[in-house]
Amino acid sequence: MSFLAKNKNDIIYVSLLLFSVAISPYYRSVTSIQIKKWVGSLIGILLIIIVSGYNSLHPIVSGLLGIGAIKLFTVKYCHTVTFFFMFGHLFFFRLADNFGLPLPSGQTNLIQMIIVFRVVGVAFDINGSWLAIAKGKKNEYKDKTGRYSQDRDDDFLEIIQPSVVDIFHYTFNYIGLLTGPYYTYRTFDDYFHLPFSKCVDCFGFTINTLKGVPVFISLYLALSNIWPLEYILTEEHHNRNFVYRMFYPWILFAAFRQRIYSGMTLAQSVCTAAGLGAYPVEGRNRTSHGPTVGYLKLKQMSEEQAKNVQYDFKTVESMDLWGCETCITMRDSMKVWNKAVQYWVATVVYKRFPFTPLKLHAALFISVIWHGFHPGYFFCLYFNPFYLLAEDIYYKLYYKDATGAKKKIVGFIMWFLRSHSESYQAAAFLLLTFDRIWIYYSSMYHYWYGVWLVFLILGIILKQVHNLKKSKKDSVETKKDKVN
Repeated sequence: MSFLAKNKNDIIYVSLLLFSVAISPYYRSVTSIQIKKWVGSLIGILLIIIVSGYNSLHPIVSGLLGIGAIKLFTVKYCHTVTFFFMFGHLFFFRLADNFGLPLPSGQTNLIQMIIVFRVVGVAFDINGSWLAIAKGKKNEYKDKTGRYSQDRDDDFLEIIQPSVVDIFHYTFNYIGLLTGPYYTYRTFDDYFHLPFSKCVDCFGFTINTLKGVPVFISLYLALSNIWPLEYILTEEHHNRNFVYRMFYPWILFAAFRQRIYSGMTLAQSVCTAAGLGAYPVEGRNRTSHGPTVGYLKLKQMSEEQAKNVQYDFKTVESMDLWGCETCITMRDSMKVWNKAVQYWVATVVYKRFPFTPLKLHAALFISVIWHGFHPGYFFCLYFNPFYLLAEDIYYKLYYKDATGAKKKIVGFIMWFLRSHSESYQAAAFLLLTFDRIWIYYSSMYHYWYGVWLVFLILGIILKQVHNLKKSKKDSVETKKDKVN
């Protein structure tokens, strides 16, 4: 009973995700587009009410008002107004207890986060598509022979101008509503109007996606119960030897990854079971974006042709699980971790932010406040650039051009340092509040920040020495060429 009480919210959430997976084949079989859209939205709103109860007003009302902002303001300003309104409500939502309202649950918070992404995302898509056409960025996709000559599509190929009802259905459709993944309005619209979901082997993809979930859940339960998070704050932990305390966050982060893997995999399975996000592999599909090559050609594919092509669900693939565990650098780790969120932040914030020197900081700031206002998120996410400064230097000096055994040894060292840095930062992400973070980091003498600084200074010196040696070598070779 204590186990059920402790994990009540997680059990409810997993059950709702499994329910969403189970009903998706039936949802996919609905033939009428309008009925299918309404059924998806009604299921989505029902899930919000089950998860949130009274607090369901937050995601529902904010979603409706956000849709209103999109339609009330012109294409030129709708994305900006919608962005500030949705994030403004997110502030209010997270500080509800300061206004005499009950603080929403973590599960409601996840739904609100997805609603923000969808409403803001479609507003930016609408604005971006009109800008692309107005500025003449749309290229001709056929040469004189009638073949598609462009190797890679532009971001926007067609005007995106959904109706109020269509945005409503996109915002509240149950697929991906509980915990993602984020997909664009274009992907949502294609799901209803293109034949791919009818032709792909949804059952096979879903079974293949789900098979790792029992392992992830088992590992999470085992690790989190044997090595609990709260132990890191106890006097007993502080009295353990330094090496034990140094590696304890490795276990905490490992348990956290299994939890994320479980949720993301189940969420992706909802998409695969419904057929949403299925595209022919020839489109070179990318997470959240969909096809990156020949999209207009794919739209012309008949149902008979669609039956004879190979498909993937990369459009709704949030996590590269193997990449998360094995990638060498933090830069690569950031690319394979929660790719759907990375895509949204890159397209909505990084690419569209008007001041180039501040693009990275703007993207990091929005990513942090989207996750929440806890200091732990700032400690975890905002220190990544400082680690990357040092990592990039060592990568170029010792790994990039290395071969054989040297490459393997340097690669292992960089993997270890990347893993250790992420684990150290993850401790702050999990502890959340400043006082709890300070207790743990103080018990560790804040050592990893010192290590980062030493690595960076040493790396800068080694880079200067390397450049000096290279310039001398080039000078000698130039003199030899003149003599010859």
